[in-house]
Amino acid sequence: MTTRLRIGQAAVVGVALVMTLAACGGASSATPSHAITSGPATASAPVASGTTEASSPGASGAACTILTMDAVSQATGFTVTQTNGTDAICYYQNADQSQYLIVTLFSSQADMATVLQIEPGSEHVSGLGDDAFWVASAGILFVRKGDHGLELLDPDSSFGAGGTASRDALVTLARAALPSV
Repeated sequence: MTTRLRIGQAAVVGVALVMTLAACGGASSATPSHAITSGPATASAPVASGTTEASSPGASGAACTILTMDAVSQATGFTVTQTNGTDAICYYQNADQSQYLIVTLFSSQADMATVLQIEPGSEHVSGLGDDAFWVASAGILFVRKGDHGLELLDPDSSFGAGGTASRDALVTLARAALPSV
């Protein structure tokens, strides 16, 4: 892989992280509306296999309850040992925090406007939510369901690791999360 391509990929990942962090920067509009009505943040969440389990004790918001650590571990190929987050964003991390998946929830069209700007250069994913797209160079899967959105960011998949397998794994996670979005 060329240095120029790696720099471009790193730039896209950086922009995605900035957008993700901006989405949860404390503004009340970034808080998903379902977080208010979905019950306590410690509720069990569905996993791809159909069983339920609560996320880790470190989970601190709704975004950490829509997927289990086991489901994320199976999809990403690394063992998730902890979660940290808010109502709008959750980091699923391995023990040394070198590998992680970021889940971001959006509660309105305005909140997701920035991430939707990258859709034209992406790959459409059919049959997922009302609209979904995959940005391979950034490791981002974005799904819109009505006025709500879900972004799954796996930075390890942005450097060519996994190819369509990475996309398919994130699609599986998105399908498990969509009922909670």
